[in-house]
Amino acid sequence: MTTYYDDAKKTFELEIDALKSVRETLDEHFDAVVETILANKGRTIFIGIGKSGIIAEKIAASLSSVGVSSFFIDAGTAYHGDLGRVSVDDVAIFISNSGETQEVIQTLFALKNIHQDSLKTIALTGSDESTLAKSTDLVLKIDVAEEADPTKLAPTSSTTATLVMGDALLIAIEKANEFKREDFALYHPGGSIGKMLLRNVEHSMHTKIPYVKTTTPINDVIYRISDFGVGMTLVKTPEDTVIGIITDGDIRKKFLYINQVKGSTASDYMTEGFITINKKARNNAAWKKMAANNISNLVVEDDNDKVVGIITIHDVLE
Repeated sequence: MTTYYDDAKKTFELEIDALKSVRETLDEHFDAVVETILANKGRTIFIGIGKSGIIAEKIAASLSSVGVSSFFIDAGTAYHGDLGRVSVDDVAIFISNSGETQEVIQTLFALKNIHQDSLKTIALTGSDESTLAKSTDLVLKIDVAEEADPTKLAPTSSTTATLVMGDALLIAIEKANEFKREDFALYHPGGSIGKMLLRNVEHSMHTKIPYVKTTTPINDVIYRISDFGVGMTLVKTPEDTVIGIITDGDIRKKFLYINQVKGSTASDYMTEGFITINKKARNNAAWKKMAANNISNLVVEDDNDKVVGIITIHDVLE
């Protein structure tokens, strides 16, 4: 029987070894590249082709996500009209493992000709003796002993190492800029990240609040919870004082212990008291409070401790 996972383990070993090897070569050249990107007043443009181009595009996308204006240009199209996207104020980063990729070299020389060598250029390459390395201002050498595939030709270890080098640049820039989670959310206003870190509870909560009395029959309590779709209801005394909550979970857990379910009321299932959050709190704070208390909804209050809504775990995450 063929055990493909043995080959998979070998692949991991080879690529981990390659990463360790590249890690040992890191020196002041890395610092110089980081400082160049930080000092750049224009855009940081990544240029490559093929598999290296895919890695270049990912690195550019990662830097954009932390506020570094960057994008990718395919070297194949750059030489046929996209050179105008690069200005003299930009930093151009060329990626080629061999450092001799024709389209990449042609793009580099064309840009140097357009900008009269004033454009700042950086090479990410496996050979510091290559044409690319010798023709750029700064070089990050990403030299791996061999590719991980059986032919030793398919980009595997080299692309992995380049990708990790991009991640290392990203993290160095984040730390230098003291980039925080809240900053990250500014560039990710959509989706769960933006919703968690940017939106307040009052923008996500349900403002239609289900209420029952302590004397409300359990059948009516169940209908009340179902009608509002928030998984809970608040419980009031006959004098209209809110004293507790009933959740779906409360009903399921206590059903087994109620002797006369038919005649039971809200007070038999109620949890006295409840956990609240202020409507001005971030969704992230609501999520943390739910997680810490192992619950899936919170009662929302205003600055005067008045109940104004309910927020559920789904409101926070979806």
